Amino acid sequence: MAKKQTLILLLFAAPLLTIPGAARADDTLFHVYSRAAPQSVVSRSFAGAGSAVPHDVFQGLVNPALTAVGLGISGAYSAGYGRDAVFDKLALPLGIVFLENNGAMGLYYRYLEGGRGAVHDAVLNFAGRLSDQVDNEGMGAIDFGANIRYESSSWRHTLYERSEPEPEEHGGGAAVDTVGVKARAGSLLFDVGFYQRYHRQFDFSLVISNATGYRWSEAGGRGKTSGWIDARHCAVTAGMLYTLPIAGSALLRIPVDVEGKNLFKRALRNAYTLRAGAEAHIAQAYSVRFGYAYAPEDPVELVTGVDYKNLFFGGVGVAVRGALLDVFAGKEEFGASATYRY
Repeated sequence: MAKKQTLILLLFAAPLLTIPGAARADDTLFHVYSRAAPQSVVSRSFAGAGSAVPHDVFQGLVNPALTAVGLGISGAYSAGYGRDAVFDKLALPLGIVFLENNGAMGLYYRYLEGGRGAVHDAVLNFAGRLSDQVDNEGMGAIDFGANIRYESSSWRHTLYERSEPEPEEHGGGAAVDTVGVKARAGSLLFDVGFYQRYHRQFDFSLVISNATGYRWSEAGGRGKTSGWIDARHCAVTAGMLYTLPIAGSALLRIPVDVEGKNLFKRALRNAYTLRAGAEAHIAQAYSVRFGYAYAPEDPVELVTGVDYKNLFFGGVGVAVRGALLDVFAGKEEFGASATYRY
């Protein structure tokens, strides 16, 4: 089964990297909103890092290859709840993963709602082992995964605000008129990811988010548009996890991710984001996490230049008899998830 699944993944992955991004949808007003929401509680505790950190079901949204890293389990269920600056009303994720013979299949659904609109996000994940070869230097097997994502969004975007003076009989001052547009859109998107362990102290990852995709949208007064998503939505993330034994069963784990954007968009300057964290993992049951990122605070804003800020996050986790409980908190956002592994 593992060989067949690996072959299917390779055949599926090839066209993802060859479909041209030049034929783009008219998406000036639309972004891929589901990538703006935290992909997992653990990753968000690390300020968005963690593409090389196997943990729960939702890490398969951060890196599609991580669902194949089953840590000796047959499957897992996950559910969560949270809010953030973009989806400030509700973020409700659900996920399930099945594992067999170094292969995995995952199913996800997320409902995201904020003041600007709502998003339904459904994901089908396939992951497997590309190579079982392990050399004398401790080079581990290579895992590969792909996510097929369907996103349906209903959104309100503010184009600009104009100020007009009020007559003196109405008290003077200025009246602010907000000019915007309401839109509905659907997207079929693809992510690919790789993961490999080197010795027992280093884990490495590579993720291509929105490698390609097709989008259709409709906005008031503009009619319907469709086409391939623009290359500016594609991001490449290289990640690493360093694990250091401290004393007894205590570990210090340090994840670092570097994300590059506009790498395939010559008209825009390349933009890089650094995300890093630290975790104290005690007795294989308790975790205290911290994260820092030098990144945009609002990833949905339509700006050509990236407005970087210092962002800080924190979280804790507990593992009890096959169950994982994790929470995180940051500026104007929080989240929690529960996972049962069997």
